[in-house]
Amino acid sequence: MKSANAARTLLATTLAAVVALASLQAQALPNDRQQPVKVSADNLEANRSKNLSVYSGNVVITQGSLQIRADRVEVHGNASGEIRKVVAIGTPAHFQQQVEESTSPVKARARRIEFLVSTDALQLTGEAFVDRDGNTLSAERIDYDLNSEQMQAQGQSEKKRVEMIWKPEAQPAPKPVEDGQ
Repeated sequence: MKSANAARTLLATTLAAVVALASLQAQALPNDRQQPVKVSADNLEANRSKNLSVYSGNVVITQGSLQIRADRVEVHGNASGEIRKVVAIGTPAHFQQQVEESTSPVKARARRIEFLVSTDALQLTGEAFVDRDGNTLSAERIDYDLNSEQMQAQGQSEKKRVEMIWKPEAQPAPKPVEDGQ
């Protein structure tokens, strides 16, 4: 009986951690998309006919609370000039964004980060890692749909498995006992 209760407790704790990680970015600061996009890099190669800009060398992209840092970033646009996809490559590339309900930003890193703007889908491949307030998920690949708040993670082999670490919920401090009670 004791092991059944332990298994239920472990399952409940695992599900709570998955839910906490799944809400990573769905609540991004509301005015981030209205902020200007700022890019700094050592080099830029732009091809307007292909709607492609490639930044390389210490690339930093910011928009509101969103920040992407990488060795190389490809910005793919459409014929209207709107950004449709951003691909960041690094050793590793970094992504972070402040969320409304969090006191610290969500942080992600991988060798390749692909962000599909129109669908708000984030694909992290190659030593992928996500951290929200100390709750972490690591895998060879993490796919995250920001709209539906669904996440999938895959290991590559037995040596590179999916790993999740979560912090226990903070317990409220016990109330002091008053004299005479």
